[in-house]
Parts: sequence; structure tokens; C-alpha cells
Amino acid sequence: MQEILIPKILITLFLFVSIIRPFIRKLKAVNGLAWLPVVALLLLVALVPAYGFRPETFPLFVYAAVLSGITVTRLLSGGGYRNSRKEPLFIFALPLLAVLAAAAWTAFSFSPQKDTALTTQGVYTLREGDHNIRIYTERTGWTSRRPLLVMLPPALGSLAAVDHVAAELRDQGFTVLSSGRANAGPAELFSAFNAFFSGTNSARANARGRSLEDARKDDLRFLLSWIGQNPQVDERTRLFDIASADAVFLAGYGAGGSALLLLEGSLSFGLNIRGLIAIESSLWSAFREYGSQTLVPAPGTPTVVIPYQEAPPAAGWFNAVRQDIGRRISEMGPQRIAGLEQVPRLSTPVLFMVSDRSRDSVYQSGRYRALLETFRSARSLAVLASADGAGPLDFSDIPVRYPIISALFPGLMEVPLRNIGAPAKTAAVITNFADRILGEASTLQRQSSPAGFQIESRNQFAWSGE
Repeated sequence: MQEILIPKILITLFLFVSIIRPFIRKLKAVNGLAWLPVVALLLLVALVPAYGFRPETFPLFVYAAVLSGITVTRLLSGGGYRNSRKEPLFIFALPLLAVLAAAAWTAFSFSPQKDTALTTQGVYTLREGDHNIRIYTERTGWTSRRPLLVMLPPALGSLAAVDHVAAELRDQGFTVLSSGRANAGPAELFSAFNAFFSGTNSARANARGRSLEDARKDDLRFLLSWIGQNPQVDERTRLFDIASADAVFLAGYGAGGSALLLLEGSLSFGLNIRGLIAIESSLWSAFREYGSQTLVPAPGTPTVVIPYQEAPPAAGWFNAVRQDIGRRISEMGPQRIAGLEQVPRLSTPVLFMVSDRSRDSVYQSGRYRALLETFRSARSLAVLASADGAGPLDFSDIPVRYPIISALFPGLMEVPLRNIGAPAKTAAVITNFADRILGEASTLQRQSSPAGFQIESRNQFAWSGE
């Protein structure tokens, strides 16, 4: 994707010339150069259909839009550079050049360093209702029934956000089926971010997170029901010709991972589900709104819920009215989260993949509280893999496709800005987990344990990831 650097260079050059034009007599005489900010803005708009939305160019877009607005207003009003004294104008231009330098640095420093085109070799694309489905299988042809890994992508980026991860898993021995809704839009993305930042404090944000998990539950039921029918994937091949119904693993990002944890035990559909993989899943549905008081448990102890009791009625009609008005006013404000309800107690082996922020006590009592309680309460094998320096988006293709977004949501430890190896590391941990579950019957290509992961396991056997 290095070819995107050419339009970025042109855009920066056009904006730079438009700023220095008043100080160079020969450039000032060329009236057409006054429209360069508008041309730069149009080029930025043209990048969207050509390369998709590129968040690292957003500062340049804002800069070009403001400069274009000023330029168009000045030209339409018949104004120009009437002031011939260069010194005051030059001083005024210095901050403009500094802001342009910062915007350009962002656009170039966070450009993708790896090809971000979707994988096509060995991939089959299907459409079932409003679901887009991609199946990753052997590159040399469909010759074996591999373990099937069903993947629900994150809200940010949808299918493209797991393309490299799915391709890596395919190369390590899985048939990977990823599915995302075709009609997912900005509202879903807003709900995901709102729940991410405030879902453990604000009842409204938590409700948005719950709605996302409910939608993912519906997606998961639909997808597993469709898979259970052994659908046709091309003219001569059905799904179970290339994938095994006896070795099915379910993986989900965010709300998708929460959905498969919440539905565990009711997801058969004729499939033998051997393991679950929940990646940065906060389990918003496990939190409860204010209306009961929940004691914060010590690690490893069950959650204790104390029923909430309203204050006794006030004596006298005046005090009763005052108490009722006070209650109604308090209900008008933002409702808070009281604590946890009962978390899932999983009987299916499960792998949790989380940021190293999960090791911090503040996050353990907040965003990761329900997930950690679920890990401790598991009845079967449970593995918690936290990655050094990984942010909540770094187990997907986001570090490869959108380095600036990954940099905005870092882990606790310092890591390089561009973690282009993130998809391979994520796939390696998942493959090693599935290989241990399948045991001697496994046909997966076991990977060496990726550096930087801290592994904790409970029940059955210790798992080091080696």
C-alpha cells in the first residue's frame, strides 16, 4: 500500500505552496495557485473510494478543509493579499506551517507498512441474508477436513479487521469461517466505543454494550444454524467436505466473544464445539444497574449481592412529597452501574486473550472485572493470555491496517508503534490452545510460543503455550 504515499506527498505540497505563496513574488503572480487548498481537499476526499477511510489523513483533511474555506471566502469576496509587508504575514504563517508539519507527520508516520488488500487466494466469499461470509481454506485446493474455526470480527473494521489473522490460522491448519453483517454502520461503532469507555460506570453506556452482545447472539445463532445445514460453498463442495463438524472452535472479538460465552451450552446445532476464544470481551451483560448493592469481591471469591432497600416512607404528607420529588430528580440524572450479576460458569474449554492492562488493579475492578470473574469460575480448562504492550485492538488486523488507531489505544508497556506481527502472534496462541484441546488427533501446525505473552491457566492441566 506504499502507493498511497504519492497522493499524500502531493496533498502536503499543495498545502505548503498555498501557505508560502504570499511571500514569493513569482508564485503570488500565478492566480490559479490560490485554489491549491481546494485541490488538496478534493484529493483527500478521493482517497476514500480508492483506499478506504484512512484515519491518519484526518488531521490533513481538517487542515485542508479550513484552509479551503478561508481561500474560497476570500476569493469570492474579491479579496486578496493586499498587505504587501511580508514580516507580519510571515509571522502569521509560522503557526500554519507548524500545524501542517504536525498533520503531515501523522499522515506519513502512521501509513500502513504492509499490504492491506484482502486475502483472495484460497478464500471463498458468500452472502447469506445480510451476512457476508468469508471461508479461508487450503491454498492448493480442498483436500482435507480441517478443524473449523468460526470467527466473529470486532465492530471496528468488520471482516477486514480479521483478514490477516484468519489467513494465518488457515496456514496453521484451520478452515476459518468469518462472518459480519453487511449493514453494520457508525451507530454500532459508536455503541462499541461508548461501552468500551463507560460500560462499567454508566448504565446508558452499559445498555449499548448489552445491545451489541444481543445482536452478536443473534448472529451466532444464525451462523451456527447455517453451518449445521452443511451449506454449499461452491458448485461441487459442501462445507463439511473441507471442515470437520467434530472439531469446531468459536472465536469472537469484543461483543462477539461475550455472546459466545453467554450462550455457552446452547450452541450445539449438531456441531461438536471443542473450545471458545474470547478476545477483549467485557461481558457487559454481566453488570447490573443501580438497584442493588454489590460487594467488590476479593480475587477468587464469589460475588456477593445485597438487595437494595428503599428508604422508609417519610412521616407526614409534606416530607413524603419532598422525598418523592428528590427521588424523581435523582432518577433524571445518569444512572450508575452497581456491580456484577452472576457470571457464566463455563463447561467448555475457553481461551481469553486480553491486553496487559488486565494486570492493572484499576482495570481489574473495571473493564475486565466480569471477564476475570468468568475465568476464575470456569468449570473446565480456562486459559488467560495477556500480551505485553498490547492494546484492546491489537489482536486483530488493526495494527497492520490502521497503525494510528492502535497507537491511540496502547497497552501499559511500551511497544513499537507498528506491530505488524500482531496477527501472527494472535493466530499462534489460538492454534496452540486448540492443539492442546484436540490432543493426539490434532492436525494443526503447533507454533512456538510468541514472545511477550503472560499465560495463566486453570483446571485440568497447566498450559504454558509452548
